Amino acid sequence: MRTTNYKIGDTIKVIRMDDANGTDVSAQRMAGVVSTIEYIDGMGQLHLKGYTLAVIPEVDEFEVVNPTEA
Repeated sequence: MRTTNYKIGDTIKVIRMDDANGTDVSAQRMAGVVSTIEYIDGMGQLHLKGYTLAVIPEVDEFEVVNPTEA
């Protein structure tokens, strides 16, 4: 599913990522990360500057803290 609610350049804060019931330590470490959306892939996942894990809008909890102007 593609998302249109978020744009490249928006800054988001990750609140919680799905951590596979506590087994994905990398996802757990993303809590609190604030970064800018570098690109959005064809599945609608948000890729942040400086991080390898993608934020999945339908699964992960996050907030836009600094949206870009349209």
